[in-house]
Amino acid sequence: MKIKADRKNRLFAYFAIGAWFHSSVPVSCKTFTPTSTDTDSYRSTILFFLLWFENAASNFSIEPVIVGGVRLCSYSELQKITDFKYENILRKTLSGRLFHGIIGERSEKRRAFVKTWDLLLPMQDGHAQLLPKFCDEIELFTDEKANTHQNLVKLCMFCCYKRLAAVYECDEKFTRLLSNVLLDDEFRWDDWIKVATQLADLLAFLHEKGTAVGCVTASCIMIDEEMNIKVFDFGYVSCHVNEDSKIPVEYLVGREAPEAGTRTMKSDVYIFGLLLLELITKKEFEYSFLHAAKRGKINLVDECFKEVPPATASAITLLTYNCTDLDPLKRPKMKHVVDVLRALKMPARGEKRKREDEVEMATALLS
Repeated sequence: MKIKADRKNRLFAYFAIGAWFHSSVPVSCKTFTPTSTDTDSYRSTILFFLLWFENAASNFSIEPVIVGGVRLCSYSELQKITDFKYENILRKTLSGRLFHGIIGERSEKRRAFVKTWDLLLPMQDGHAQLLPKFCDEIELFTDEKANTHQNLVKLCMFCCYKRLAAVYECDEKFTRLLSNVLLDDEFRWDDWIKVATQLADLLAFLHEKGTAVGCVTASCIMIDEEMNIKVFDFGYVSCHVNEDSKIPVEYLVGREAPEAGTRTMKSDVYIFGLLLLELITKKEFEYSFLHAAKRGKINLVDECFKEVPPATASAITLLTYNCTDLDPLKRPKMKHVVDVLRALKMPARGEKRKREDEVEMATALLS
Protein backbone atom coordinates (compact mmCIF):
# COMPACT_ATOMS: atom_id res chain seq x y z
CA MET A 1 0.00 0.00 0.00
CA LYS A 2 1.47 3.33 -1.02
CA ILE A 3 -0.32 6.46 0.02
CA LYS A 4 0.58 9.99 -1.06
CA ALA A 5 0.19 11.56 2.33
CA ASP A 6 2.24 12.05 5.47
CA ARG A 7 3.31 8.94 7.34
CA LYS A 8 0.66 9.03 10.04
CA ASN A 9 -2.17 9.39 7.49
CA ARG A 10 -0.69 6.46 5.60
CA LEU A 11 -0.70 4.27 8.70
CA PHE A 12 -4.29 5.20 9.54
CA ALA A 13 -5.27 4.07 6.05
CA TYR A 14 -3.39 0.78 6.46
CA PHE A 15 -5.39 -0.05 9.54
CA ALA A 16 -8.72 1.21 8.26
CA ILE A 17 -8.60 -0.58 4.92
CA GLY A 18 -7.16 -3.78 6.43
CA ALA A 19 -9.74 -3.87 9.20
CA TRP A 20 -12.64 -3.20 6.84
CA PHE A 21 -12.21 -6.67 5.32
CA HIS A 22 -12.25 -8.48 8.66
CA SER A 23 -15.44 -8.70 10.70
CA SER A 24 -13.68 -10.37 13.66
CA VAL A 25 -10.54 -9.08 15.35
CA PRO A 26 -8.31 -10.82 17.92
CA VAL A 27 -8.61 -8.81 21.12
CA SER A 28 -7.01 -9.21 24.52
CA CYS A 29 -6.46 -12.98 24.93
CA LYS A 30 -9.29 -14.14 22.65
CA THR A 31 -10.94 -13.41 19.31
CA PHE A 32 -13.93 -11.07 19.36
CA THR A 33 -16.83 -12.39 17.29
CA PRO A 34 -19.23 -9.50 16.78
CA THR A 35 -22.99 -9.63 16.89
CA SER A 36 -24.87 -7.72 14.20
CA THR A 37 -25.07 -4.71 16.53
CA ASP A 38 -21.35 -4.92 17.33
CA THR A 39 -20.50 -5.29 13.65
CA ASP A 40 -22.45 -2.13 12.84
CA SER A 41 -20.61 -0.30 15.62
CA TYR A 42 -17.27 -1.65 14.45
CA ARG A 43 -17.85 -0.77 10.81
CA SER A 44 -19.09 2.66 11.82
CA THR A 45 -15.80 3.19 13.65
CA ILE A 46 -13.77 2.07 10.65
CA LEU A 47 -15.91 4.17 8.34
CA PHE A 48 -15.16 7.16 10.52
CA PHE A 49 -11.42 6.62 10.00
CA LEU A 50 -11.88 6.09 6.28
CA LEU A 51 -13.80 9.36 6.03
CA TRP A 52 -11.20 11.06 8.21
CA PHE A 53 -8.43 9.80 5.95
CA GLU A 54 -10.30 10.84 2.80
CA ASN A 55 -10.60 14.33 4.21
CA ALA A 56 -6.93 14.42 5.33
CA ALA A 57 -5.40 12.99 2.18
CA SER A 58 -7.79 12.41 -0.68
CA ASN A 59 -5.15 11.56 -3.28
CA PHE A 60 -3.75 8.09 -2.56
CA SER A 61 -3.11 4.80 -4.29
CA ILE A 62 -2.62 1.27 -2.98
CA GLU A 63 0.64 -0.54 -3.77
CA PRO A 64 3.19 -2.64 -1.82
CA VAL A 65 5.33 -0.38 0.36
CA ILE A 66 8.31 -0.27 2.68
CA VAL A 67 8.14 2.59 5.19
CA GLY A 68 11.50 3.92 6.35
CA GLY A 69 13.15 0.58 5.55
CA VAL A 70 10.54 -1.31 7.59
CA ARG A 71 8.16 -3.68 5.81
CA LEU A 72 4.40 -3.87 6.25
CA CYS A 73 3.51 -7.56 6.77
CA SER A 74 0.31 -9.56 6.42
CA TYR A 75 -1.49 -11.15 9.34
CA SER A 76 -0.55 -14.64 8.09
CA GLU A 77 3.12 -13.62 8.16
CA LEU A 78 2.65 -12.30 11.69
CA GLN A 79 1.16 -15.63 12.81
CA LYS A 80 4.28 -17.44 11.56
CA ILE A 81 6.40 -15.25 13.86
CA THR A 82 4.26 -15.87 16.96
CA ASP A 83 1.07 -17.84 17.56
CA PHE A 84 -0.19 -15.38 20.23
CA LYS A 85 -0.71 -18.22 22.69
CA TYR A 86 -0.70 -17.50 26.40
CA GLU A 87 2.60 -19.31 26.99
CA ASN A 88 4.35 -16.94 24.56
CA ILE A 89 3.30 -13.77 26.39
CA LEU A 90 6.36 -12.08 27.82
CA ARG A 91 4.38 -9.43 29.69
CA LYS A 92 1.67 -6.80 29.37
CA THR A 93 2.80 -3.47 27.92
CA LEU A 94 1.44 0.04 28.34
CA SER A 95 -1.08 -0.54 25.51
CA GLY A 96 -1.19 -4.28 24.90
CA ARG A 97 1.09 -7.30 25.25
CA LEU A 98 4.59 -8.45 24.33
CA PHE A 99 5.05 -11.92 22.77
CA HIS A 100 8.07 -14.12 22.11
CA GLY A 101 8.62 -14.80 18.40
CA ILE A 102 10.96 -16.23 15.76
CA ILE A 103 11.84 -14.62 12.44
CA GLY A 104 13.72 -16.20 9.52
CA GLU A 105 13.93 -19.84 8.51
CA ARG A 106 16.25 -22.79 9.17
CA SER A 107 19.80 -21.57 9.88
CA GLU A 108 18.61 -17.98 9.55
CA LYS A 109 16.19 -18.24 12.48
CA ARG A 110 16.62 -15.62 15.17
CA ARG A 111 14.71 -14.35 18.18
CA ALA A 112 12.21 -11.54 17.92
CA PHE A 113 9.36 -10.18 19.95
CA VAL A 114 5.99 -8.91 18.89
CA LYS A 115 4.26 -5.98 20.57
CA THR A 116 0.50 -5.60 20.13
CA TRP A 117 -1.87 -2.69 20.63
CA ASP A 118 -4.99 -4.46 21.89
CA LEU A 119 -8.38 -3.07 20.87
CA LEU A 120 -11.61 -4.08 22.58
CA LEU A 121 -14.71 -4.03 20.40
CA PRO A 122 -17.07 -2.31 20.30
CA MET A 123 -14.88 0.75 20.86
CA GLN A 124 -14.91 2.27 24.32
CA ASP A 125 -13.46 5.50 25.71
CA GLY A 126 -9.71 5.63 25.14
CA HIS A 127 -9.54 2.65 22.75
CA ALA A 128 -9.67 4.81 19.63
CA GLN A 129 -6.64 6.64 20.96
CA LEU A 130 -4.60 3.46 20.49
CA LEU A 131 -4.71 4.10 16.74
CA PRO A 132 -2.77 7.41 16.77
CA LYS A 133 -0.51 5.97 19.51
CA PHE A 134 0.33 3.05 17.22
CA CYS A 135 0.96 5.42 14.30
CA ASP A 136 3.21 7.69 16.36
CA GLU A 137 5.33 4.79 17.59
CA ILE A 138 5.70 3.35 14.10
CA GLU A 139 6.64 6.81 12.86
CA LEU A 140 9.37 7.00 15.52
CA PHE A 141 10.77 3.55 14.76
CA THR A 142 10.78 4.19 10.99
CA ASP A 143 12.33 7.67 11.24
CA GLU A 144 15.95 7.29 10.13
CA LYS A 145 16.90 10.44 12.05
CA ALA A 146 15.52 9.18 15.37
CA ASN A 147 15.69 5.37 15.34
CA THR A 148 19.49 4.98 15.23
CA HIS A 149 20.19 5.14 18.96
CA GLN A 150 21.90 2.01 20.32
CA ASN A 151 19.50 1.76 23.28
CA LEU A 152 16.38 1.71 21.11
CA VAL A 153 15.11 -1.61 19.75
CA LYS A 154 15.16 -2.13 15.99
CA LEU A 155 11.79 -2.47 14.24
CA CYS A 156 11.67 -5.16 11.50
CA MET A 157 8.08 -5.01 10.30
CA PHE A 158 4.59 -4.03 11.40
CA CYS A 159 1.06 -5.26 10.77
CA CYS A 160 -2.24 -3.40 10.47
CA TYR A 161 -4.48 -6.31 9.43
CA LYS A 162 -6.73 -7.86 12.11
CA ARG A 163 -4.20 -6.82 14.74
CA LEU A 164 -2.06 -3.75 15.35
CA ALA A 165 1.41 -5.19 15.93
CA ALA A 166 5.12 -4.41 15.59
CA VAL A 167 7.92 -6.98 15.24
CA TYR A 168 11.29 -6.09 16.78
CA GLU A 169 14.64 -7.80 16.43
CA CYS A 170 15.75 -9.25 19.75
CA ASP A 171 19.47 -9.59 20.45
CA GLU A 172 20.13 -12.94 22.12
CA LYS A 173 21.87 -11.14 25.00
CA PHE A 174 18.77 -9.23 26.10
CA THR A 175 16.90 -11.83 28.10
CA ARG A 176 15.49 -9.94 31.09
CA LEU A 177 13.19 -7.05 31.84
CA LEU A 178 14.51 -4.35 34.13
CA SER A 179 11.30 -4.57 36.17
CA ASN A 180 12.05 -8.23 36.99
CA VAL A 181 15.45 -7.47 38.54
CA LEU A 182 14.85 -3.99 39.94
CA LEU A 183 14.84 -5.18 43.55
CA ASP A 184 17.53 -7.89 43.23
CA ASP A 185 20.56 -7.66 45.50
CA GLU A 186 23.04 -8.98 42.93
CA PHE A 187 23.45 -5.63 41.19
CA ARG A 188 25.93 -2.98 42.23
CA TRP A 189 25.63 0.78 42.30
CA ASP A 190 27.56 1.09 39.02
CA ASP A 191 25.03 -1.21 37.34
CA TRP A 192 22.12 1.09 38.20
CA ILE A 193 24.04 4.24 37.26
CA LYS A 194 24.86 2.62 33.91
CA VAL A 195 21.18 1.87 33.30
CA ALA A 196 20.11 5.38 34.31
CA THR A 197 22.79 7.02 32.14
CA GLN A 198 21.84 5.00 29.06
CA LEU A 199 18.15 5.83 29.45
CA ALA A 200 18.88 9.51 30.06
CA ASP A 201 21.09 9.57 26.96
CA LEU A 202 18.32 7.98 24.86
CA LEU A 203 15.73 10.51 26.06
CA ALA A 204 18.14 13.41 25.47
CA PHE A 205 18.78 12.08 21.95
CA LEU A 206 15.05 11.79 21.19
CA HIS A 207 14.39 15.28 22.55
CA GLU A 208 17.10 16.62 20.27
CA LYS A 209 15.33 14.92 17.34
CA GLY A 210 11.99 16.48 18.32
CA THR A 211 10.35 13.49 20.03
CA ALA A 212 8.78 13.26 23.49
CA VAL A 213 7.88 9.80 24.81
CA GLY A 214 5.24 10.38 27.50
CA CYS A 215 6.20 7.50 29.79
CA VAL A 216 8.98 4.96 30.32
CA THR A 217 8.95 2.48 33.20
CA ALA A 218 11.21 -0.41 34.20
CA SER A 219 8.81 -2.80 32.41
CA CYS A 220 9.57 -1.03 29.10
CA ILE A 221 13.28 -1.86 29.22
CA MET A 222 15.21 -5.05 28.43
CA ILE A 223 18.72 -5.61 29.81
CA ASP A 224 21.64 -7.95 29.14
CA GLU A 225 24.24 -9.38 31.55
CA GLU A 226 26.39 -6.25 31.26
CA MET A 227 23.45 -3.96 32.10
CA ASN A 228 23.12 -2.58 28.57
CA ILE A 229 19.53 -1.60 27.86
CA LYS A 230 17.05 -1.70 24.99
CA VAL A 231 13.80 0.29 25.26
CA PHE A 232 10.83 -1.21 23.41
CA ASP A 233 7.77 0.61 24.78
CA PHE A 234 6.68 4.16 25.49
CA GLY A 235 3.61 5.80 26.94
CA TYR A 236 2.51 8.20 24.21
CA VAL A 237 5.10 9.20 21.60
CA SER A 238 4.78 12.76 20.27
CA CYS A 239 6.87 13.52 17.18
CA HIS A 240 7.80 16.92 15.74
CA VAL A 241 7.79 18.77 19.08
CA ASN A 242 10.30 21.00 20.84
CA GLU A 243 11.06 22.35 24.33
CA ASP A 244 8.23 24.88 24.05
CA SER A 245 5.57 22.49 22.76
CA LYS A 246 2.54 21.79 24.94
CA ILE A 247 1.11 18.38 24.04
CA PRO A 248 -2.58 17.82 24.90
CA VAL A 249 -3.20 14.85 27.21
CA GLU A 250 -5.87 12.91 25.34
CA TYR A 251 -5.77 9.92 27.69
CA LEU A 252 -3.48 8.51 30.37
CA VAL A 253 -0.88 5.85 29.61
CA GLY A 254 1.21 4.60 32.50
CA ARG A 255 2.70 7.20 34.81
CA GLU A 256 2.01 10.87 34.23
CA ALA A 257 3.71 14.09 35.24
CA PRO A 258 1.54 16.41 37.39
CA GLU A 259 1.06 19.05 34.67
CA ALA A 260 -2.67 19.60 34.22
CA GLY A 261 -3.96 18.66 30.78
CA THR A 262 -0.67 18.87 28.87
CA ARG A 263 2.66 17.11 28.41
CA THR A 264 6.01 18.67 27.54
CA MET A 265 9.54 17.38 27.19
CA LYS A 266 9.93 18.27 30.87
CA SER A 267 7.21 15.68 31.55
CA ASP A 268 9.66 13.06 30.26
CA VAL A 269 12.23 14.40 32.75
CA TYR A 270 9.72 13.89 35.57
CA ILE A 271 8.96 10.30 34.51
CA PHE A 272 12.69 9.61 34.26
CA GLY A 273 13.09 10.97 37.80
CA LEU A 274 10.56 8.43 39.09
CA LEU A 275 12.55 5.55 37.56
CA LEU A 276 15.80 7.02 38.91
CA LEU A 277 14.17 7.07 42.35
CA GLU A 278 13.37 3.35 42.05
CA LEU A 279 16.94 2.55 41.00
CA ILE A 280 18.66 4.34 43.89
CA THR A 281 16.17 3.37 46.62
CA LYS A 282 15.61 -0.22 45.40
CA LYS A 283 11.90 0.28 46.05
CA GLU A 284 8.92 0.50 43.74
CA PHE A 285 7.67 4.05 43.40
CA GLU A 286 5.03 5.29 45.82
CA TYR A 287 3.22 8.56 45.25
CA SER A 288 3.73 9.49 48.90
CA PHE A 289 7.26 10.43 47.83
CA LEU A 290 5.81 13.52 46.15
CA HIS A 291 4.53 14.94 49.44
CA ALA A 292 6.68 17.79 50.69
CA ALA A 293 7.38 16.04 54.01
CA LYS A 294 8.92 13.09 52.15
CA ARG A 295 11.30 15.22 50.08
CA GLY A 296 13.54 16.55 52.83
CA LYS A 297 16.00 13.67 53.12
CA ILE A 298 19.57 14.48 52.10
CA ASN A 299 20.27 10.90 51.10
CA LEU A 300 17.74 8.61 49.38
CA VAL A 301 20.30 5.96 48.37
CA ASP A 302 19.55 2.51 49.80
CA GLU A 303 21.93 1.41 52.53
CA CYS A 304 22.84 -1.73 50.59
CA PHE A 305 25.00 0.47 48.32
CA LYS A 306 27.79 0.69 50.87
CA GLU A 307 30.36 1.69 48.24
CA VAL A 308 28.64 5.02 47.52
CA PRO A 309 30.37 8.04 49.14
CA PRO A 310 28.05 10.44 51.03
CA ALA A 311 28.79 13.27 48.56
CA THR A 312 27.72 11.09 45.62
CA ALA A 313 24.57 9.96 47.45
CA SER A 314 23.62 13.56 48.19
CA ALA A 315 24.29 14.64 44.60
CA ILE A 316 22.11 11.94 43.01
CA THR A 317 19.39 12.55 45.61
CA LEU A 318 19.39 16.22 44.62
CA LEU A 319 19.20 15.21 40.94
CA THR A 320 16.17 13.02 41.72
CA TYR A 321 14.44 15.88 43.52
CA ASN A 322 15.18 18.25 40.63
CA CYS A 323 13.81 15.85 38.00
CA THR A 324 10.60 15.29 39.98
CA ASP A 325 10.00 18.94 40.86
CA LEU A 326 6.27 19.67 40.62
CA ASP A 327 7.10 22.83 38.64
CA PRO A 328 8.21 21.70 35.14
CA LEU A 329 10.16 24.93 34.62
CA LYS A 330 12.45 23.96 37.51
CA ARG A 331 13.29 20.55 36.09
CA PRO A 332 16.58 20.16 34.19
CA LYS A 333 16.81 19.25 30.53
CA MET A 334 17.67 15.63 29.78
CA LYS A 335 21.06 16.65 28.36
CA HIS A 336 21.87 18.22 31.72
CA VAL A 337 20.78 15.02 33.50
CA VAL A 338 23.16 12.98 31.31
CA ASP A 339 26.08 15.28 32.21
CA VAL A 340 25.39 14.89 35.94
CA LEU A 341 25.06 11.09 35.78
CA ARG A 342 28.30 10.73 33.83
CA ALA A 343 30.06 12.88 36.42
CA LEU A 344 28.74 10.63 39.20
CA LYS A 345 30.02 7.37 37.71
CA MET A 346 32.15 5.47 40.21
CA PRO A 347 35.91 5.61 39.48
CA ALA A 348 38.38 2.77 39.20
CA ARG A 349 40.78 2.18 42.09
CA GLY A 350 43.46 4.80 42.51
CA GLU A 351 41.26 7.55 41.07
CA LYS A 352 40.00 9.02 44.34
CA ARG A 353 41.18 12.53 43.55
CA LYS A 354 39.56 12.43 40.12
CA ARG A 355 36.39 11.06 41.73
CA GLU A 356 36.23 13.93 44.19
CA ASP A 357 36.63 16.40 41.35
CA GLU A 358 33.81 14.75 39.38
CA VAL A 359 31.41 14.79 42.35
CA GLU A 360 32.26 18.42 42.89
CA MET A 361 31.50 19.11 39.22
CA ALA A 362 28.20 17.20 39.44
CA THR A 363 27.19 19.19 42.51
CA ALA A 364 28.03 22.41 40.67
CA LEU A 365 25.86 21.33 37.72
CA LEU A 366 22.93 20.79 40.08
CA SER A 367 23.22 24.15 41.83
